[in-house]
Amino acid sequence: MKVIERVHYKYTKDENLDFEITGLQHFFATRPRKSIDRDNRINFWVIIYIVEGQGYHSIDFHEYAYKSGDVIIVQKNQVHSFRVNPEVRGYIIHINEPFFFSMNGVGGDRLLEYIDRSYGSPIVPVDVSLESTNRTLIELIYREYSNIVDSTKFRLVMSLFESFILSINPQVSPNESVFISKTYVNFRAFRDLVEEYYIYHKTVAEYSEMMKLSKKTINQSTRSVVGVSAKQYINNRLLLEIKRYLSQGDLLNYEIADILGFEEASNMTNFFKRYEGISPKKFREQRDGKVQ
Repeated sequence: MKVIERVHYKYTKDENLDFEITGLQHFFATRPRKSIDRDNRINFWVIIYIVEGQGYHSIDFHEYAYKSGDVIIVQKNQVHSFRVNPEVRGYIIHINEPFFFSMNGVGGDRLLEYIDRSYGSPIVPVDVSLESTNRTLIELIYREYSNIVDSTKFRLVMSLFESFILSINPQVSPNESVFISKTYVNFRAFRDLVEEYYIYHKTVAEYSEMMKLSKKTINQSTRSVVGVSAKQYINNRLLLEIKRYLSQGDLLNYEIADILGFEEASNMTNFFKRYEGISPKKFREQRDGKVQ
């Protein structure tokens, strides 16, 4: 049976830094192959910076091709797995949520907003030449992180990371209108409620009632930040959870439907076929064909 494990953030230094950076080749060489090339659901963020090489990375059951000059962003609560290629060079960053909110400068909300904008498009092309600012910054982050001796040193790492995010996405700025308004605040509130209640509440109207905001306001927020309607966002979250259960292979359709709040298994099947384009059975068959 193929089980999708939930992976929690692990502290790798004596200090609870909520941040880790390591070289990709070192990461592949020191992590058990069986644990990183299978699907895992993470409760932190992952940023992978590709300096050299190419390959594939699986995020929420979709295979994304990457190459030199790509940044891969995996969001909290997503399912991902590595297609291990020891020839690929670059860096991998793990970020636990408290890290974002211990920042000054641009601030954690703005950096999280940038990461959220990668929803559905996790591959971000950047200039990784030796002369580029972002390449210089990520190498400085790696060097300073490797030599952390006190909190002052870590503040430098945090400052460098903020600058790194700005360097790969100049649109993130303290004056960006999305932050002057409540657009992103509304999106985050909606996202958090969907994460908690998607099994029980599947319409925008229900979240509108909980948030005391109009459906139009919620839709504007989701479209502004992640480029989809609020209804699409709810549907995508539910589809993702169906896929997770189907991939594990140990539950029948009616059992999954019951867990996820569908009155009948046929309702779940029709929902899945409508928005995914294939039946749950076909999806299982496709996933089983990829399991080694």
